[in-house]
Amino acid sequence: MEKVNEMKFNIEGTRTRTITTTIVEKVEGEIDITKKNVMEASGCFAKEDGDSTAWYGYVDEAIYNDSPLKETGLKTESLSETKVETIDWNKPMVDW
Repeated sequence: MEKVNEMKFNIEGTRTRTITTTIVEKVEGEIDITKKNVMEASGCFAKEDGDSTAWYGYVDEAIYNDSPLKETGLKTESLSETKVETIDWNKPMVDW
């Protein structure tokens, strides 16, 4: 195995560390969402073929599109959690 030569350097500057946590949850329960919000988020019409409840079929699309809603009786279970760290150096000054 080849030995790697390392050198020590003095460094000064700033860096930005960003830590992102992604949590995957199983969700089950009830939400409250308005017809108006579903229509705005999904682009559906108030009625389809005279059916004023047709918007019910677009609730999943509205949720996917981040429509405002109230979590009234939602149970969640964490399935996984991932943390990712990124470091961005802001013009470090190196001296030897």
